[in-house]
Amino acid sequence: MNAPVPDFSTGAHAMHAATPPLLTLEGVAHSFGGIDVLRNVSFEVPAGRIVGLIGPNGSGKTTCFNIISGFLRPKGGRVSLAEREITADTIQQRSRAGLVRTFQTPQVFEHMTVLENLMVGCYNATSSGVLQAMLRTPKSRAELRAMRASAQACCEKFGLARLQDNLAGSLPAGQRRIVELARACIGNPRLLLLDEPSSGLNSDEIETLAAWIARLNEEGITILLVSHEMGLMTACDTVHVLYFGEIIATGALHEVQADPRVREAYMGV
Repeated sequence: MNAPVPDFSTGAHAMHAATPPLLTLEGVAHSFGGIDVLRNVSFEVPAGRIVGLIGPNGSGKTTCFNIISGFLRPKGGRVSLAEREITADTIQQRSRAGLVRTFQTPQVFEHMTVLENLMVGCYNATSSGVLQAMLRTPKSRAELRAMRASAQACCEKFGLARLQDNLAGSLPAGQRRIVELARACIGNPRLLLLDEPSSGLNSDEIETLAAWIARLNEEGITILLVSHEMGLMTACDTVHVLYFGEIIATGALHEVQADPRVREAYMGV
């Protein structure tokens, strides 16, 4: 992956003292063509923690993520960020409020350089309009210089400095994932949604990714993680299990793995 493995000495993520929820889902429901995909889904993501959302294929995880991030409007229920309802907010409003996400397949601008991809992540910090940018006003030029400086610093942090002038589309999957992760984090989000971040990665790349997730959380970013890779889920403080659109178990990873309902859902036992 050619990215540094962060050095953190705390080992498994420690349990935090009781903290207020940063994200709250209350009775969220959704359907497609009359078929219920989510039914009365309620859970919280406490500030400063890593929370996992797992479930078999077709359980509703992606739909849940799309509702949280604003790509879908739920048919029922409420979504709140820091105790403010965001159910009707746009993707852009949620992003400005500090909620960002990645996707199962890394979403990079393939014909832009790595540095330019990271500069895109600075967009919410700018206030110049399109006309100011086209006219290259002093304000827009100053903001562009600040975006470039932030992107270069982010490249250094994520071990991408030597690749910053490469087209993002030329990179292998592991490096694309780091570019996407760096772009998501450049604006210091409050809540980071990671949707199957290990998809398409080899074991070494997954190990590097797991270390980055732990480091970002140690730096104060709250994380909601969807993954089939149990090696990543070990970092979670709490895991919620979604099955046919309903939460059937909640607890530490070892607790939900031992839950008879979860074993039946995954293995039919």
